[in-house]
Amino acid sequence: MHKKFVAITLFAFISLCIWILWSTNIDMNNTLLLRKSNYDFMNKNLINPANTICDEKPFLAIIVTSYVGHVELRSAHRRAMPAGLLKSMNAIRIFLLAKIPPNEKYITQEAIQSEQEIYGDILQGSFLENYRNLTYKHLMGLNWASNVCRPTYILKVDDDIVFNINSTHKFIKSLSVKENLLVGYMLNNTKPRRNKENKWYVTQEEYVWNDYPPYLSGWYYIATSDVAARLCEEALYIPPFWIDDIYITGILSKAIGAKLTQVPQDYWLEYYELLECCLTDMINKFIRCDFVVGPNGGRNNLIVEFNQALNNCDQWRNCTARPKERRLKDVCVVNRERDIFSDGQGEVHLLKL
Repeated sequence: MHKKFVAITLFAFISLCIWILWSTNIDMNNTLLLRKSNYDFMNKNLINPANTICDEKPFLAIIVTSYVGHVELRSAHRRAMPAGLLKSMNAIRIFLLAKIPPNEKYITQEAIQSEQEIYGDILQGSFLENYRNLTYKHLMGLNWASNVCRPTYILKVDDDIVFNINSTHKFIKSLSVKENLLVGYMLNNTKPRRNKENKWYVTQEEYVWNDYPPYLSGWYYIATSDVAARLCEEALYIPPFWIDDIYITGILSKAIGAKLTQVPQDYWLEYYELLECCLTDMINKFIRCDFVVGPNGGRNNLIVEFNQALNNCDQWRNCTARPKERRLKDVCVVNRERDIFSDGQGEVHLLKL
């Protein structure tokens, strides 16, 4: 009788373990299917770049997140960095768009299709344009670049960011190709904004921790194809977070063990006003602006003006280096403290020295 009881108990225990394992596998499979459906959602595109864009494996793929209605900004990028210039660097560029939202009155899908037929550089997702869908757009671009184009390096930028392609290309060529390479403007010790009036307001449910992991600004960063592919794969397992640069270069990069690297000193200008001062000095005083990246402050054509001024310096060889005693941030002063998350506008005054 005792042996029978032990046998029944053992059978029941084994059955319970099998049931728990089976249930766990079902839950895990359901979770993976849900994640996979989200991942597939980012792959079901309305428009894909021209098939020939990556015929020759590029050294660099530039992916530019762009609102679907920002036709002028995309035009400025194309004029600042024409296809011929990119080809000479073995580089390609695509613009990341989403589906036109119902309230958009100034652009049509036919116009986007026509833009694609002319330039062949549009990747348009089937999800709606929305600030909280930027994570999908960002991942869509990384996924396309790393799995379809497979360049050595990927440069991710926003369409309202000014950058110099020659300096960027030179800097990337100075890098030794490494696995898990992520290089950009690093932000440390940032915290979720819990003020409902803030543009970056995050609820406790959206992000439960009190600190964000170190991450790179989504304005401009460089990655190798292998790390981009691994970030996209990791997104299958970690629920999405709507602030895309924190999610992708912070949360996901931490999960895959990628090391974040800071760009060199004097590479980056945080504020539009500093970039404006740097450009003005280059045009009027022939002082070369060696900074590479900065925001356009709402001036769509600034990326063209900036690259043209640098090209003139190189062509005419009439620009000098900025004197060490007249550092840009000393002669172009931002009086009000700001950070990358702030909503306010800085006050800037040129000092006459």
